[in-house]
Amino acid sequence: MAILAVKIDERATLRMNEFFDYSGFCWAVSRKRSEDGAEGADLEDFYEGTVRSSCIEDVPVIFIYENKIVGWYVTAEVYRYIRHPALFLEGNICAKTQNVRLLKRPAHIPTENIDFTADRNYLVIEMGDERYAPLKMLIQADRGPFEVIDYARIPVDARLKNSGQMMIGSGGRLTNQGRAALLLMQCEAIAREIMEDRCPGIETVKGFFELAQNVTRYDSRNVNGWYYLAMANYQLGFVRKGLKAIERALRLEPDGDDLLVMKGNLLVSNGCLEEALRCYEEAYDIHPDESYYVMAGKACICMGNPAAADRYYRQVKDPEVLEAFEITLNRRKFR
Repeated sequence: MAILAVKIDERATLRMNEFFDYSGFCWAVSRKRSEDGAEGADLEDFYEGTVRSSCIEDVPVIFIYENKIVGWYVTAEVYRYIRHPALFLEGNICAKTQNVRLLKRPAHIPTENIDFTADRNYLVIEMGDERYAPLKMLIQADRGPFEVIDYARIPVDARLKNSGQMMIGSGGRLTNQGRAALLLMQCEAIAREIMEDRCPGIETVKGFFELAQNVTRYDSRNVNGWYYLAMANYQLGFVRKGLKAIERALRLEPDGDDLLVMKGNLLVSNGCLEEALRCYEEAYDIHPDESYYVMAGKACICMGNPAAADRYYRQVKDPEVLEAFEITLNRRKFR
């Protein structure tokens, strides 16, 4: 099987993109993440590929940043078109986390002769190519040291866990509601990191999960605690648990537009797309935030319905909203 080499534009985002564990899987894209459209890879570039292929299995994938290998998927599925496991996550390359290796230090083997063209972020290296053997040997040898990617083996961010305990301990004799309020301060800070794409990795998300869970334990009627717990589950790919948490929040605050949007996001990941659209529309009726139309459009993309997505996008009057979500009308290509 040929090896797929993928160029990484920003190494700092690896742990929240190509090497982020979403419910036991990692997702990568073989084009620039800043590009518009849903085309991932021309599978005809693989000698096994045919015009009718939509996916090729058991493909080794290496990731290259500035002519150095930063990690690889031992084996992966490569799709022709971009898929959307969640609204915040996309990719056309999927690997189980046990087949994922992120190097603590880049591999120092010659990769200068792996040249990416201006219009492509990937290169297919076939058996017989002089570059194939050393890359195959590296993957098969499975040399480290590696970052641990498997979710079950990643510890909670101790800094967050300990700081939450310190905040509670430093407050003297607090009520449970007081403890919950202190923990919510930490949750809010992490939520901002996640929304602004500044979260350093899954350890922090797991810390976020534990903090939010403790909020709900101290104060089961705290709407924000259930909301953040749903958000943490969503980020980790625990969709059913996230839906249970957001339903608890909605029972406490039925007209919470932000709660309905979170429910919509979780429903998209669960494949309940029509129901998700109803959530976004209901949220907009409660509070006319045009970003809700964008989320509805993205849900339509997950359905494979670009025409419906376009109709939602065109209801957005503020061009800055579209720009914030990297939506460009009239130039989108979806399949």
